[in-house]
Amino acid sequence: MKKLLKISSTWMPIWIIAILMLCMISIYLPVFGGTSPRLTDFPLIIVDEDEGISSFITGKEIADHLIKKQDGHTFSWKVAANKEAAIQELKNNQAYGALVIPTDYSKEIIELRDALMTGKTEVKPAHLELLINEGGGRTTTTIATSALETLVTTASTTISSHLKEELIQNNSQLSPKNAILLANPLQYTLTNALGLPERTNNGMTPFMIVLITSISGIMGVNMINGYLKTSSASVKSEGYSLSKTEVMNASMLLGVILSALVAAVLQIAVFGVFGSSHSTSIWLIFLFTFLCCLTMHFQFKMISLFLGKWGMLVMFPINIMGIFSSGGAVPIATLPFIHHFFSNILPARYMVDGLRVMLYYNGRIQAGLGVALFVILIYFVLFLGICLAVAYRVHRQELVKR
Repeated sequence: MKKLLKISSTWMPIWIIAILMLCMISIYLPVFGGTSPRLTDFPLIIVDEDEGISSFITGKEIADHLIKKQDGHTFSWKVAANKEAAIQELKNNQAYGALVIPTDYSKEIIELRDALMTGKTEVKPAHLELLINEGGGRTTTTIATSALETLVTTASTTISSHLKEELIQNNSQLSPKNAILLANPLQYTLTNALGLPERTNNGMTPFMIVLITSISGIMGVNMINGYLKTSSASVKSEGYSLSKTEVMNASMLLGVILSALVAAVLQIAVFGVFGSSHSTSIWLIFLFTFLCCLTMHFQFKMISLFLGKWGMLVMFPINIMGIFSSGGAVPIATLPFIHHFFSNILPARYMVDGLRVMLYYNGRIQAGLGVALFVILIYFVLFLGICLAVAYRVHRQELVKR
């Protein structure tokens, strides 16, 4: 044993893995270095349908003084013609939230002011409506809600201040009910624009499905290769020798079968056992998941064909980086640049996007499904084509040897 440990190549796996882990820590640790994630150009919508004129904060003034930055997040505001147009944009996953100023907003402000001045109590606060795209996941939903609520609170505080000044000038007295109304003259209703059921798992279902497809891909390739090697040795001991081409073809066939099985089990577990919500047919989700499983499997199969026993050293970091940069658990906008780069060149991000559209956005092409399908199909054809090309080359070499 001492002689074995003195050989430098014996220590090679330890050094390689140690260096690999150091590189991974250097890449991933900065993600957790900040106190909280920051989103840039976070898309929100403003709809001003106000038809009246008020001496206080009008709908136009709210639209002219939108918050541009809050808690480190920066916002990109779009203007929609009406509430229906805003809802359509949210359903197409073009924004995460919307503030709707209704047609009778100024009228309600005037009625509120007159009631406070005359002492009437039969009046309600003016109202606005907040629409939330709940399909974006917990983080984006929380940020959108907070930003829109802050905007309403700021406008409400300003209106309250103006009313107080006028009441003081007129020496007006307030009833306890009107005093509460004066403190909160502007209220809002919060509506989930997609109307998703409660069982969305905080928008994490797409991420978990892709995570499992990725893990099953890397494990499947290595286990199939290992067991086929053992099986071919067993067959050889019985007097029948399998060619490399036969073993490679068998491994790819088993990979397709494994992918179909994983996709089916995922549908049964996610939608059957746990009852997760979905807005499109389970059969369509199954086909998309099957495509994702195939793409992941042949991605790792391609790596194993070129690198052999060293393939795991490449598969593992690619698997982790793909999942980490997918935007499923943590919004891509909050990640360092290196993760932005890998999110664009690895398929996991597009798988999460596609599944999110199929689960929460009725499978709309405009919501990102078209791009996701196009990119994943390109990856699948590329990975499968390379695997088939290698298998064909091996087959040709075997024919020459014969």
